[in-house]
Amino acid sequence: MSTQHSAHSVRRYIICLVWISGIVSGVAEADVPAAAFNQQGYRLPPFKAPVTAPLPGVTTLDDDTFQVLLESSSVILVDVYALTWHNGLFLQDSPHLTIPGSIWLPNVGAPTLEDEWRDYFTQTLDAQRENAEVAPLVFFCRSDCWLSWNAARRAEAMGYEELYWYPNGVDGWQASGHSLAAVCPQLPAHAERATCEP
Repeated sequence: MSTQHSAHSVRRYIICLVWISGIVSGVAEADVPAAAFNQQGYRLPPFKAPVTAPLPGVTTLDDDTFQVLLESSSVILVDVYALTWHNGLFLQDSPHLTIPGSIWLPNVGAPTLEDEWRDYFTQTLDAQRENAEVAPLVFFCRSDCWLSWNAARRAEAMGYEELYWYPNGVDGWQASGHSLAAVCPQLPAHAERATCEP
């Protein structure tokens, strides 16, 4: 059996698991007021709140199915936790701890992205997919974080496939007994310079 065929089989298995457990995207009824979203359907602040809206086109993972996916094949982990941006610089005063092996794309979960930030989002995802075209893209931040919901929804709207969302994020990973690793943000093309050292 080829590696690609095996990976697809595992992904089908994961989708079955999340469907059976009732957490596949779209089963939950949205109970968030419409005023909490902009006209394009992205969540507005506050972003730290229980996420109850469905996410069509994206497979939602719990802690167990996330672990199964990690063990099955190459996965692109995308942390979208926000980071202050000022005058062309990310302002970071402490290490950012995340799931090991993740890339950090701050601020791509905002309700609206200017062109330079949309380019940052797509160019980074495309670069990650160059050597792994069918690798799943898994979006996350912390638990109860609408930023990762926004980012996953945006990727789906842009036409990306093999999309997953891990709503428990860093908190769920750590609560499951796993360690975290410090990571620097991916620099956008419009950054003045790096302000982070691993």
